[in-house]
Amino acid sequence: MITGTLEFSTKAQNLVMLSNLLTKAEILPLVSIKPSGIKSEEERSALLDSLYAFGSQKIIIRSSSLNEDTCNSSNAGAFESVANVCVKDTLAVWEAIQKVANSMPSSDDEVLIQPMLESIAMCGVAFSVDKDSGAPYFCISYDCSGSNDSVTSGLKANLRNFCHYRWDLNGGTDKLPSSVMPGYITQTERSLMLRVMEMMYEIEGLFGCHYLDVEFAFSKDKERYRLYCLQVRPLVLAHKIQNTPISSSLALPALPKRALERLAKRINALSAPHPYVLGNRTIFGVMPDWNPAEIIGLKPKRLALSLYKEIITDNIWAYQRDNYGYRNLYSHPLMHSFLGMGYIDVRLSFNSFIPKSLDEDIARKLVDYYVSVLADNPQLHDKIEFSVVFSCYDLNITHKLSSLLTHGFNANELKRIEFSLLDLTNSIINPLRGLYLKDLAKVDELKSRYESIVNANLPLYDRIYWCIEDCKRFGTLPFAGIARAAFVAMQMLQSLVEIGFISLEEKMEFLTSLNTVSKKLSADLDFVLQADTQESYESRKSQFLAKYGHLRAGSYNILSPRYDEAFESYFGVRYGINPKATKSVRKAFHLDKTRMHKLERILRENGLEISANELFVFFKSALEGREIVKFEFSKLLSLALKLIRELGDSLGIAVADMAHLDIKSILSLYSSLYKDSPKERFLDEIQAHKLEFAITSTLKLPALITHGDDIFSFYLSSITPNFITQKSVMAEVFVLDFAMDRDCTLYEKLRNKIVLIPSADPGFDFLFTQDIGGFITCYGGANSHMAIRAAELGLPAVIGVGEEAFARYKDSHTIRLECASEQVICL
Repeated sequence: MITGTLEFSTKAQNLVMLSNLLTKAEILPLVSIKPSGIKSEEERSALLDSLYAFGSQKIIIRSSSLNEDTCNSSNAGAFESVANVCVKDTLAVWEAIQKVANSMPSSDDEVLIQPMLESIAMCGVAFSVDKDSGAPYFCISYDCSGSNDSVTSGLKANLRNFCHYRWDLNGGTDKLPSSVMPGYITQTERSLMLRVMEMMYEIEGLFGCHYLDVEFAFSKDKERYRLYCLQVRPLVLAHKIQNTPISSSLALPALPKRALERLAKRINALSAPHPYVLGNRTIFGVMPDWNPAEIIGLKPKRLALSLYKEIITDNIWAYQRDNYGYRNLYSHPLMHSFLGMGYIDVRLSFNSFIPKSLDEDIARKLVDYYVSVLADNPQLHDKIEFSVVFSCYDLNITHKLSSLLTHGFNANELKRIEFSLLDLTNSIINPLRGLYLKDLAKVDELKSRYESIVNANLPLYDRIYWCIEDCKRFGTLPFAGIARAAFVAMQMLQSLVEIGFISLEEKMEFLTSLNTVSKKLSADLDFVLQADTQESYESRKSQFLAKYGHLRAGSYNILSPRYDEAFESYFGVRYGINPKATKSVRKAFHLDKTRMHKLERILRENGLEISANELFVFFKSALEGREIVKFEFSKLLSLALKLIRELGDSLGIAVADMAHLDIKSILSLYSSLYKDSPKERFLDEIQAHKLEFAITSTLKLPALITHGDDIFSFYLSSITPNFITQKSVMAEVFVLDFAMDRDCTLYEKLRNKIVLIPSADPGFDFLFTQDIGGFITCYGGANSHMAIRAAELGLPAVIGVGEEAFARYKDSHTIRLECASEQVICL
C-alpha cells in the first residue's frame, strides 16, 4: 500500500497540483478558465495577456471536464481539443475556446490552455500497470516522429511499445536495474525510458495510486532532453480487477518475482548448445511453425495447452518431419510452456526443416543463419517458412539461395543445399509414390476409427484414451504430412508467379477453383436455407449438423460450443429468419497447351520429376487434402472434448473447472488405478492449475524471446500482417468472440461489417456463410486456414495483426482495409 498527499481532480487541477511538487518532470505553464465567467472586454484582455506571457507563438486548448479523467471513466477523446492556435489571432483563440467549451456537458467545466511544446523528440503514453489486466508492468507507448498526438490519436507512425516488469510491486527494489533493459535499444532511448519510469514512481507516490495513465513528451534543446508531464489520470481498471474501485489499497495481481527469475534461468539453459541439436543458440516464439498463439491462444487453459502438446507438439511434429525426409528430432518437444504460455523452440523448428541428406557442417551453418535472420527481423516470426528457411525446392530457389553468398556460404554449399531440397521435394510430390499420397490414403481409416469410438460400448476413460490415440496416429500425423505437402504446393505455386510464368491474378483464380471443405459447408448451409417448410428445414438442418456439427470456434477449447450445440448462435438462422444465400463462385482453372508445354520444359530443366498436368493435380490434391484431413481429425478432437465434458458431469465437476485439467491426468487412468478416486485427484489438480492460470493471466511476455532477460524488459515486436486480396473495403467494426449472441440475429450484426476475431482457427468458418465485408485476426500466418479461405473467396482480410494493433482496431467504429497498399485505416 502507498499513501499520497494528492487526490485526483480535473485535468487542469491535476497538473496545477503537480506543478509545485513534481521533480522528475516539468509541467508546462497553464491557464484554466470557465468561459462562461469571461464576459467583459477587460476579462478577455486579461486572459490574452496571460497567454502572451507563455512566450509561445502557438497554444493548445483542451477540455478539463468534471466528467473525464475520473476513477470510473476516462472519457478519453470525448471532448474537443484544438492545437496549434496562433496566440496573436484573437478571433481564432476565442473560437477555439468556445468550441472546446461547447463540447463539454457542464457550465462548471473548465478549459485548459497551455503553450504548444516545440522541438518534440519523443511523445507517448505511459501506464504504470498493464491496462487490460492490471499486471505489474510499466507499459510505455511512444513515437519519435516529432508528432504530439501520434500515440493518443491511434495513428501508427513510428510507434514503439516498451514493457518493463515492476520489481518494486513484487518484493523487489524501487531501483530500475539497467541490466535487464534490452541491449539492442540505443543508450538514449534506454535513458529516456528510465526517466519516464522514475517520473511514474514519483507521481504514484504523490497521488498514492499504482494505477496511472500519464501522457508525456521530451523536447530536445541541443543535446539536452527535457521531460514534460502533459496529463495525469487514474487508469480505469475497476471492472477488470475484482470489481473493486481504484484506490491506493487495491492489490495488484500476483506475479511472483521468483517465478520470473526461474523462467529466465530456464530459458537461458534451453538456449545453450545441445549435443543432439544443431545451432549455437535458440529463440522462442509464440507464432513460428505450429503457431500456438493462433491455434490455442496466447494464454490457454491447461486442457487446451496439454491437448495441443499431446496430439502435435510433443512427438507427432517430429515423426512427420522425419517421415518426409527432414532431420530426425524424435523426443524433442517443439513447444515449451513458459508459466502457461506456449512457446516454440525455433532452433528445433529450423533443425527440422533441414533435409537429412544435407552435410552436417552445412546444416549447422544454415541453422545459425536462420536464427540470426529471425533475431534481426522479428517481424518475420509468423512467416519463417516463407521468408526465413529453405524447406523445399521451387522454381525460383536458385535466386533465393543466392542471398546466402553474403552470409558465409560458398557456391558449392549452395548447390548441395539445392540438390538436397530437390531430392526431398521430388519424394513428396511424386505423382505415383509421393509421400503425401500415403497420408491422404489414411483418411478412410480415420473415418472408420471415429465411427468405431462413437459406437463403442466402452467406459468414458477408455473412449477418451482411444479418441486421443487414434487422433494422433490417423489424424494429426497424416495431417502434418499433408500440411507440409500443401506448403510445398503453395511455395511452388508462388514461384510460378515469381518467375513470371503465371500472374498473381491467375494464382488467385487457381485457388478460387479449389473445392474445399469450407466451400462445401457454405453450399450445404445454403441448401438448409432454401427449405420451404419447417419440416424440410429441420430435416436439412439435421443433415447439416450430422456432417459439420463437431466444429467449434476454438478447436481445443472445451468451453467453446460445437456447431451442433449452438447452430443459431453461429449462423444466425432459423426457419423464417434467414440471411441471403451465400455465393461461393468456383470455376475451372485452365492454361492453354502452349503454356503447359512451356511449363513441362521448365520442370524438366529444374529436375522435378512431375509433368505439368501432374503438378496442378498435386497442387489441388494437397491443398484440398489438407482441409479434408483437418476436418476429419477435428471430429476426434471435438469428440474427446465432448466426452471430457461428460466425464466432468458424471463426477460433478463443472466444465469450466475441467478446462483446467491436464489431458495426461485423464489418459493415465486408462492403464493406472490409484488409491484416491478420480474426482479427488482431479479436484486437487484443478485447484493447483487454477492458481497457475492466475499467474499466467498476469504475465506479459514478448512474442519472441532471445534471452532470459527479455522477460523482464522488452519491446513488443513490430508486426507485418498478411493482407489477403488486392481489394479495398470500408465498413463498421464488429468484434466477435466465443461468447456469441443467442438471439438468432448474428447475421444481421455481421452483415457488411469488418469482423474482428482472435485467431485464424478453422472453427470460424461459419463467417464465410455470412455476408461480411472483410475480417481481421489478432493471430495467424500467411499459410493459415483463414488466409487460404479468404483468398479462395476473394474476401478482403488482414491475418495476424498482433495484440497492440488488434486492441486499437477493437476500439474503432469504422475501418478501411486497403489490401493492395497493405493499410488498415481507423476512421
